[in-house]
Amino acid sequence: MMLLIIFFGALSGGGVALLLIPSLAARLGGRVVRLGRHSREAIHDRAARAHASDLAIVGWTPTDLVARQLLGIVLGAAMSATMTSIAGRGITVVAAMFIGGSVGFMLPITLLRASARARRRSFLHAFSAYLDLVNVLLAGGSGMETALVAAAEAGDGWAFGTLRSCLTRARLARHSPWNELRNLGTRWSISEVVEVAGSMTLSGEHGARIRASLAARADSMRSRQVAEIEALAQSATERMGVPVMMLFVGFMVLLGYPALQTVVMNM
Repeated sequence: MMLLIIFFGALSGGGVALLLIPSLAARLGGRVVRLGRHSREAIHDRAARAHASDLAIVGWTPTDLVARQLLGIVLGAAMSATMTSIAGRGITVVAAMFIGGSVGFMLPITLLRASARARRRSFLHAFSAYLDLVNVLLAGGSGMETALVAAAEAGDGWAFGTLRSCLTRARLARHSPWNELRNLGTRWSISEVVEVAGSMTLSGEHGARIRASLAARADSMRSRQVAEIEALAQSATERMGVPVMMLFVGFMVLLGYPALQTVVMNM
């Protein structure tokens, strides 16, 4: 209670001082504006550097991430303070506000990383299918450019739409399509796409068998994806065993409690 009185007293005294001294208010307002601008630019740049690939594949901008973090801080602190103010007081409410604000700050980053991982996995599945389609078209006698465009137009979804956009940019800029795919893999931090693009570039420059390279890369990507899916399934199976074990322990406690109570009462 004393802390609240001191805080509101200082706030009231500062407001009176700003009303009585307009020049002080103007200088203080200018400094607050400059500090806010510099802080916003610093946070924006830090978010752009630290989460560039995740932001690019999800489709967020650094401003979107910073706005979500600020909103999370406000909502987390407000909800924590509201919930703890009923039973707690003083330092407990302040600690709850700090914890809630920290959780609200980190939650958008966690959601961004989870969404980026899911989109990378989805894109790799579509990209392996795309390589198979290109290989089939090449086996049917199509040229390289025709096979790339026809395979991209054969699929639906955001992944194939991204591939079509890459091919369109490469054709308009008169670049190799593999260079555009390598840039896409670098921007999204998908090493498999960068490796495939580099291999295809070497195949095209040195006249190697492109079909064999495409088939080998597609098989390698599928094997890696199958291994990841099996690992996720095994992890999910292990997590499912914990609730079953807890249920078994609770059932044994429920069965043994009456007998234990009878023994204790008869002692």
